[in-house]
Amino acid sequence: MPREIQSNHHAETPHRTPPSEIGHWVRTAGILSPLIIGEVVKDPEKKWRFIRITSVAVALISEGLHAHRIQRERREREAERQR
Repeated sequence: MPREIQSNHHAETPHRTPPSEIGHWVRTAGILSPLIIGEVVKDPEKKWRFIRITSVAVALISEGLHAHRIQRERREREAERQR
């Protein structure tokens, strides 16, 4: 990429948290959620219900982030091919 295009490209791109960083925090929250839920919720039935719901939610979010990353990479490859 020529230097003037490269510098303009970075100036126009808004700062966003990288998807890999978001995925890291989602996985960390999923790993820690049973410990936190176990400390907060004392009723065993409710505790396991919340842990199951959290596990499913974390899995869905993680898969959504993965699908988004794959879609973004495909768009970038298509844009490169069209140049």
